[in-house]
Amino acid sequence: MEKEETKVKGLSEIRFRWIIFFLRLAGIPFKMKRMSTLYAVYMITVIICTYSTVIGMFIDVYIHRDDLGYVMTTIRALTAIINSLWIDFSCR
Repeated sequence: MEKEETKVKGLSEIRFRWIIFFLRLAGIPFKMKRMSTLYAVYMITVIICTYSTVIGMFIDVYIHRDDLGYVMTTIRALTAIINSLWIDFSCR
């Protein structure tokens, strides 16, 4: 019985290897026993870059508020980022 369970576990890891890889690349520690130091540094860097980009876009909209075309272009990207950013808040 134990051999079948390990076979199935190994088979699922083989089948979903790329999905697990891309989840880890996106910053989601999926199926990790222990988080390495390099991965922790990577996650911190991604979080800092993401939030500084959002703050920078808000500041950019405020500075260029007289140019409607530029503001609408920035708001379009900012709306997409904020709509996907709530996932980060719900996971913490």
